[in-house]
Amino acid sequence: MTLKNLTEFQVRFLQGMADRTRLRIIKALRENEKTVTQLVTELGGSQANISGHLRTLKESGILKSRQEGKYVFYSLRDETINEFLNYMEEMLFNLRQKAIMEGV
Repeated sequence: MTLKNLTEFQVRFLQGMADRTRLRIIKALRENEKTVTQLVTELGGSQANISGHLRTLKESGILKSRQEGKYVFYSLRDETINEFLNYMEEMLFNLRQKAIMEGV
């Protein structure tokens, strides 16, 4: 993978997370896989809206899916995505604490 391709992948990956609903979907899938119906029930919103966000997250390389009968189950593509979220949350918390201490 070239540096240009890696940069494009990073942009697409981060854009996938850069939405409140998509971030809530990712967090909902941290523990186990779920269907669209389960996500709609848990997060609210319409099935069409959640399905559109799931498509974006798959295209971003964040989620994967598998079909079982008439159901499609979504999950994080890899455990490292969960690790990335944990790191990001810790980093943002620390940055926010520093900003508060600096009066920002």
